Amino acid sequence: MTTAEDAKPLQAGQPAVSRRPWAPFIAVLMLAYFGASVALFAPVENVLPRLIESAAGGQHKAVYLGLVTGLGAVAALIFNPVAGYFSDRWVTSDNRSAVVAIGLAGGTASLGLLGLQRSVIGIAICWTLCQATINIAYSSMAASVIDHVPKKDWGFAWGLLAVAQALGIILGFGAIVLVFPSVTGGMTAVTVMYAISLLPLVLLLRRLPRVQLSGAGRPVREGLKALLNGGTGYSAVWIGQFLMELANSIALLYLYYYLQDVIHYPKPGTGQLILVSVATGATIIATVSIGRLADRSSGYRRYAMLATTLLAATGFTLAVINSWDPVIACAFALGAGYGAYQSVSSALSLTVLPDRASAARDLGIINIASSIPQVIGPSVAALVITVGLGYRGLFAFAGLLALGACAAFSRVPANPQA
Repeated sequence: MTTAEDAKPLQAGQPAVSRRPWAPFIAVLMLAYFGASVALFAPVENVLPRLIESAAGGQHKAVYLGLVTGLGAVAALIFNPVAGYFSDRWVTSDNRSAVVAIGLAGGTASLGLLGLQRSVIGIAICWTLCQATINIAYSSMAASVIDHVPKKDWGFAWGLLAVAQALGIILGFGAIVLVFPSVTGGMTAVTVMYAISLLPLVLLLRRLPRVQLSGAGRPVREGLKALLNGGTGYSAVWIGQFLMELANSIALLYLYYYLQDVIHYPKPGTGQLILVSVATGATIIATVSIGRLADRSSGYRRYAMLATTLLAATGFTLAVINSWDPVIACAFALGAGYGAYQSVSSALSLTVLPDRASAARDLGIINIASSIPQVIGPSVAALVITVGLGYRGLFAFAGLLALGACAAFSRVPANPQA
């Protein structure tokens, strides 16, 4: 598959493009990732819990919230690779813009409808549609990095995209809490931010020189076979990302109760905000700097292992400390480790794809590793706590999962073909 360095327009008579600068493309893609992050995380953090409590009352709100978010995660699990399949088929004709446009239109409509729902069934349907349509756009967004960014800059590019995602989480949450506190106003703001953020990417992809594929792409069964037999490290990256995302999901789920019952912080909500701010700052620094270091040393696997080791050590530390100050230090370490993990594991996933002609579909299969923990994470965390390990045991278990991710990444070939 050609990239921004060697892509050629399909129209006859036009000159070849040589070493096309990718900065404008990545800036527009960062904006799209920002908007998608706002749309996926801001409702879960604030709007969905409020909508469900209003519709179902306080007695069963936790159960309904788990069911609704679980249905959404299943939709993401299905639609991401399916949309990726069609994105791969259309890349030579429209640079994946049609798939992003479908995700843009569907996501905008679904988000707008979500804010109007007053029943649990309506909320569940609309949130499932939100997850499905936004993930349709995601399938093409991730694969377009391969299309238009040189391999030597993949780590840096993914670092920038991770920064955009982190800013989307913070600014989206701030917008619906501080600026648009009503449910309808908050969802209107989220909908507008999503639409405005993705539209420039649709327009730019239509204008870029068309990408030419080196092959027709493998059938779906070949991609699944590669996942099972692990020939290029594809399965190892999938397992590593699954374990790491599961560790992250179960650790964050009970952070409030950990601060309340283990650290005995007087205002757990305020403590949460402080820790998230510290961790996000460290994430932003680490994603870009470590991504660039990994590019220059061709060490995506090495840095993925270092990042997961740091995250494991932090989990074990949180399991034994008793005071607030070390928790702040751990928050910084968690942010730095997770930021480094985000950039290098995403770049590493690009190097182990079985066939670049099926990049969006195969990246969609890898993205399933991030969707499944959203479904099973709450149940796993509850099981760890109820068997008597408590919140300390939960963080220790998260540390063990991170070590497992490190072991999985160590199975990726040192120089995978990409």
